Amino acid sequence: MTTLQIKVNGRPSQALSLKELHDRIKCGGVGQDDLVWSEESDDWIAAGEIDELKNFFYENNGASDFQEARIYAVASGKGGVGKSVLAASLGVGLAAMGKEVIMIDADLGGANLHTCMGMPEPRYTLFDFYSLEKETLADIVLPTPVENLRLISGACGTLGLASPTYIQKQRFVQDIKKLHADTIILDLGAGSNVDIIDFFLLADEKILVVTPEPTSIYEAFGFIKVCLMHALNLALKDHPAVLALFAKQEINRPGKAQLPMSDLLQETEKIDAAAAAIFRATLNAFKPKMILNMIRQQAQIKEGMALQIAIMELLAVNVDYLGYISYDPKVSEAVMNTKPLLLYAPDTQAAQDLSALIRVKLLGKKGFKEFFEKKKWQKQMRGAAREYPKLDILKDAPICSINCFYWDNCEYQQGGHPCRVRHLEPTLSDQTRFH
Repeated sequence: MTTLQIKVNGRPSQALSLKELHDRIKCGGVGQDDLVWSEESDDWIAAGEIDELKNFFYENNGASDFQEARIYAVASGKGGVGKSVLAASLGVGLAAMGKEVIMIDADLGGANLHTCMGMPEPRYTLFDFYSLEKETLADIVLPTPVENLRLISGACGTLGLASPTYIQKQRFVQDIKKLHADTIILDLGAGSNVDIIDFFLLADEKILVVTPEPTSIYEAFGFIKVCLMHALNLALKDHPAVLALFAKQEINRPGKAQLPMSDLLQETEKIDAAAAAIFRATLNAFKPKMILNMIRQQAQIKEGMALQIAIMELLAVNVDYLGYISYDPKVSEAVMNTKPLLLYAPDTQAAQDLSALIRVKLLGKKGFKEFFEKKKWQKQMRGAAREYPKLDILKDAPICSINCFYWDNCEYQQGGHPCRVRHLEPTLSDQTRFH
């Protein structure tokens, strides 16, 4: 049995190898009742009845024991703060602890998580899902070089997906909850458009990445405010008097609100007690976390604390300040080498900071027993770093030559060496699509 023809939900799918089918079962893309063509019986047979596949479903605990994964969303108010680098390392770190992790590049306008993982030309992307070429998200889950870690790549070089339709977004959200994994990590785009906000609010763990620069601090505050107001407007949509109060106070407009959120809650209580209860419950339920990235000086650590206090005083939101990650030039090297930081340079201060955030702050791993588990984990990480494949992006690039039409005014002239300009030609011709 080398390849198998399958029907998922009654619809034919492409032929799969046993390994591909195993991966599909692990992430929930194929169930025991889906059909597989049997040449021996010359008929379609339920996958759970085929001897070669029974163990796959046993490993997966069966559909009856399915539990939804814990969803982590990694967002930022602005670009350039190291969000995708952090998301990739978060996935690597959790997978190294034995968790089944699926990372999803939900940056629909500028997907780059696949390059952080050393996968420049992913076989499937969200384009295949949104264009209905693939029926479910499970159909486009890709293995990565890291054990227990898989990836759903964003749509690379594609027009028309930066703003999905309501139906597309609903289908995406529904399918996320069907994926079989312990943890799902959403790498969101920068900024605060409504799609990013919806995905951020969907998550169990809402992580905001900030740097100590004023622009990042201001955008982070604005992002939290927009997310909170979006949640409040949805929760109070059946209370027009309160929404009118929001409009009067211009709370939904950019810039500084006229009233702190605590005062706005008091005004709401005067108008509608039931709405005030919903207001208070929404505030209490919104519990974002924050990581301060690229710290160069000890004094910059206070920027995170100051932002935490400002958000509490003005927005009445309790942000969990997880801590900081030191600036390290090795991070840029890791990006250039298309390798996650925890595997490229696991002994750097930035990697150590990140490891502590994952193990202690996010997972609560601490104590005497944890000391020995940490040593074991570090050993596993170093082993994974040695085994991680080295990607040579210029391997198949054209050789720089005087015959090149760029030659007269190209600043990358290196005769006889791979061309750093034209190495993108195969990628563009293979992947650029129009939708």
